[in-house]
Amino acid sequence: MSATLTAISQHLFIYRGAVNVGVIYRGEEALLIDVGDGSVVDTLNECGIRWVDGVLFTHHHHDQAAGTSRVLAGGGWTGAPEAERALFEEVNAYWSDSKNRWHVYHFRPHNVLTEPVPIHRTFMDGDTLRWAPARITALHTPGHTDGSMTYLVDVDGQRIAFCGDLIYDEGKILDLYSLQKGFGGLTDYHGFMSAWREVVASLRRIEASGATVLVPSHGNVIRDPKGAIDLLEARLQAVYENYLSTSALWHYFPTLLQEQSPTAKPVAVAPSLPVPPFLRHVGTSWMVQSASGRLLVMDCGSEEVIHQIEGWLASGEIEAVDALWITHYHDDHVDAIPQFRQRFGCPVIAEESVAQVVSNPDAWRLPCLSSWAIPVDRVVKHGESWRWQEFTLTAYHFPGQSLYHSGLLVEGRGPRLFFCGDSLTPTGLDDYCAFNRNLLGEGVGYDFCLQLLHELQPDMLFNCHVDAPFAPSSADLKKWREMLQQRVTLLKQLLPYADPNDGLDPYRTRG
Repeated sequence: MSATLTAISQHLFIYRGAVNVGVIYRGEEALLIDVGDGSVVDTLNECGIRWVDGVLFTHHHHDQAAGTSRVLAGGGWTGAPEAERALFEEVNAYWSDSKNRWHVYHFRPHNVLTEPVPIHRTFMDGDTLRWAPARITALHTPGHTDGSMTYLVDVDGQRIAFCGDLIYDEGKILDLYSLQKGFGGLTDYHGFMSAWREVVASLRRIEASGATVLVPSHGNVIRDPKGAIDLLEARLQAVYENYLSTSALWHYFPTLLQEQSPTAKPVAVAPSLPVPPFLRHVGTSWMVQSASGRLLVMDCGSEEVIHQIEGWLASGEIEAVDALWITHYHDDHVDAIPQFRQRFGCPVIAEESVAQVVSNPDAWRLPCLSSWAIPVDRVVKHGESWRWQEFTLTAYHFPGQSLYHSGLLVEGRGPRLFFCGDSLTPTGLDDYCAFNRNLLGEGVGYDFCLQLLHELQPDMLFNCHVDAPFAPSSADLKKWREMLQQRVTLLKQLLPYADPNDGLDPYRTRG
């Protein structure tokens, strides 16, 4: 067979295209497992296969089924997991639902088809199908998606498992962002890698079924299932334990994280400090008050902030509102900015990475995105400084919690204050949502942020959700950076890419 084909047995081969397509055949007809981009049709014709009787889909992702209309142009039936039927047939409803466009905190499902695919048969756990020389058993194997199905194909004396994207190769997995899943009552947003145990449990179930060969949707045919799964489990656990060691969630939800791993703990915990007397904190907004009673406000996620400021103005506690600084684009930081502008009429200032998103949200598809387009009166660059009252303010690109995130250094009344948005808590990094684009590597993402803090050496850090400032030491910053460097090494073992960000960032196009 050609380089694009891998023979498994007399009546089964794999087409190695955009995805691995299983081809069970007898004479001139075939049953396919997944179709990818549909290019398998050309190869089938070259092999003398004239008729595709049907297609079984392992899961709903676009790359599995985009070429269905081409493959079944002459007719034929489709089969899919019962739990994911709507994600094939009702994709128009998915894409037209505003809950899947704005204020998104859920990421299951994702990578949904853009055109509907009619489904003629659905399969539940344990269902069987006979087709020509093969007997096929459906196993519900969640992990990569909640409804993923593995098809055990008994043919020519072998049991071959078509397992979707549960595994890529020995000890490797296609990506980590598909493992984003809520836990302990939290939304998917806080659940980085939380589906990893589901993946392993599903693979162990396949192993227990007696499958002798694993055929993933992407990657290589695996002929030692147990060895491949053992190594994958060890690598997944190592990455997850590394992630937990630097997680900001220890500050917010320590009990939940302990339940995720009884042996895990934060590698560093920065001490909390008293709030300077010229600062105010309401909701997700920190505010700096000048000696003359004027206010610089950071973020406005709710009208509570507006009402509180109105009360201070009425009582004479403050004189005026001079400006609004946006730390990042998330809805809980910007939702009430239109009302804020209307009420106080002050300029809005943002660093350029933040300004590009908040000023034109229609152009972006990101988590926690508000539909309001917010005009930015002053767009500042990384390192740009300006005077406000007795203070010197310096803006920085601060790609921590999100790639589209900023920091603000405030100097002029005693301690040097750094407002880091949501990027850090006393226990570490807010990198719990892969869809925020938390890039890894030297000089990018959190490594960039931690190096910047090391250079600036502010006296206090301020998180929008934390009531007290905190002060990580140089040793704390070093520990967090070292754990990130270790994570890169671990991910190069776990993911099939030279750059781990290709498996971390859902918005990248892999070459």
